[in-house]
Amino acid sequence: MPSTLAQAVAGLVEPRLPVGLPDRARLAADLGRFCEVLAATNEQLNLTGITDPEGMAVRHVLDSLTLLPLLQDAPSIMDFGSGGGVPGLPLALALPGPQVTLVESRERKAAALDRMVRELGLFPRVRAEHARGEVWLAENRVHTVVVRAVGDTAELLERARKGRKNFSQLILMKGPSVDEELAVVEPRLKRLGFAPPERHEAELPGDAGRRVLLVFRPV
Repeated sequence: MPSTLAQAVAGLVEPRLPVGLPDRARLAADLGRFCEVLAATNEQLNLTGITDPEGMAVRHVLDSLTLLPLLQDAPSIMDFGSGGGVPGLPLALALPGPQVTLVESRERKAAALDRMVRELGLFPRVRAEHARGEVWLAENRVHTVVVRAVGDTAELLERARKGRKNFSQLILMKGPSVDEELAVVEPRLKRLGFAPPERHEAELPGDAGRRVLLVFRPV
């Protein structure tokens, strides 16, 4: 039986899911189950400071799903610095097609991610890897790289630069203050080997604010 947390998250998520997703009730239940597994894992290893149903529904699940319109044609996704599996695991549950790799540099967190993937029944389509993101990118090919809460824009592009021939797009999940970061990085884009980014924005429910998605493509 689903836990009270899983049921609460599912109830909060279902009416807010993007229009057009199939079997919304089942997906909402799966996303609630993800939050249940994350909360249980968090009791042994600090993965997130957000454990209330509303916070998990908005900041872990719905925030991750703002990426969906940019991933419809992606055959493979790499979650760079996955931490607690966000955004990679919610995306894997919402998108049944792509291969998803959760890359985490901290060994204990990578091991916890592996257990979560298996508990959610997503292995082997979804895998957790213990590696630094830039090292993994230099050695593996993937269509789309997604990054949330790992570093500022200039730092991330610098880290991804050597592996840029191995991916088609890099999507950074940023907040409204991203313009300051862009002002710093724009004069360096040519040297870093990236075209100017496409910018997409989404409003999150309640007081969670605005999500800015920057899509960088190698040149």
